[in-house]
Amino acid sequence: MAVMKFRPIVVDSAMQELTEHGTEEFPMSMDKQQVENEDCSRIPHWHYEIQISVVTRGSVKFRTPVGEFVLREGEGIFINRGILHEIVPMENTGSVYICANFKPELIYGQSSSVIRRDYVDPLIFNYNLQAIPLQTEPWHRDVCALVLELGQINDAQKYGYELEMQIRLCRIWHLLLVHNREELEKATVITFSDKQRMKTLQTFIHKNYMEKLTLAEIAQAARVSRSECCRVFKRVQHTTPMHYLMHYRIVQSIKMLTCTELNISEIAQQAGFSSSSYYTECFKSKMHCTPMEYRKQHGNAVRTDLEKGRGEPGGQ
Repeated sequence: MAVMKFRPIVVDSAMQELTEHGTEEFPMSMDKQQVENEDCSRIPHWHYEIQISVVTRGSVKFRTPVGEFVLREGEGIFINRGILHEIVPMENTGSVYICANFKPELIYGQSSSVIRRDYVDPLIFNYNLQAIPLQTEPWHRDVCALVLELGQINDAQKYGYELEMQIRLCRIWHLLLVHNREELEKATVITFSDKQRMKTLQTFIHKNYMEKLTLAEIAQAARVSRSECCRVFKRVQHTTPMHYLMHYRIVQSIKMLTCTELNISEIAQQAGFSSSSYYTECFKSKMHCTPMEYRKQHGNAVRTDLEKGRGEPGGQ
C-alpha cells in the first residue's frame, strides 16, 4: 500500500468507480482527496468498497440518497457499499478529506464466518444505514480519530502496519455496530435462499426497468408470490419492490441527465416513468432538486469529462 495520495474519480457508464482500492491481498486504500480538483468533485459514483471519510481542511458537502451533509474539519461520514454519492466543495479554501476504502472481507475473513453472518452482512444490507454522518456524538469523534490513525499508519508503513490497520478497522466496525444495534436488530437474519432470490429479482429489474413493470411480473422472475416477493425485499433491502424499482430508475436517469442531450420527457420515458411530471416528482423526493436543476449543476462538467476522454460510456 502506497502513501496516501490523490486519486481521480473515474467512472463507467453505470457510474461505478473504476479506481482499484487496494489489492486482492489487502483490499483497502487510504486516499487524500483535494475537493476542488475537477477529477474529484461533482462526480456521482458508487463502488463495492465501504468508505469512511474525514475532512481534514475546509468544508465539504457529501450528497447521498439519504440526504446532503456538510462536513467541517474533524467531521466524517460512513458510506455503505454500492451507495451512489458525490462530493461538492463548499468554499474556495483548498478543502481536503481523507478516506478509507475497504472491502468488508477485511473485517470478516472467511465467507462462511459468524463475523460475516452476525456482524457484517446485517449492516451492509441494511437499507436504513446507507450513509451515517459522523458529526455530533462522542462515538462519531472516536471513529474519525481512528480514520486519522489509519492514515498515519498507512503513511509510516512500519513492520506489521497491515495488521494495525485491520485492528483499527475492526474497532471502527464495532463502534458502528454497537451504536446502531437497535436498527440492526430490527432486521431478520438473511438466509442464503433470500440472497439468491434477491439477486434474481434485482437482475430482472435492472434488465427491464425501462418497461412498465408490475409487482406480479417482478415476483414471477423469482417464481414467488407477490406477497413473498415483498417479504424478501423487506427482509433483505428493507424496502418494497416498487420503491427499489423507482430508486433504480432514478439512478439510471442521472446517467442520461449528465451524459446525454435528451430532454426531460425523453429521459422519463427511457427510464420507465409514466410521465415527465411523475418523474420530476420522484426525482425531487430522492435528490432534493428537479432533474433540470440537477442537469444544470452537473451536466456540463460531466460532458466536459467525456470530451476529454474520462469516464466514457461503456468504458471499463
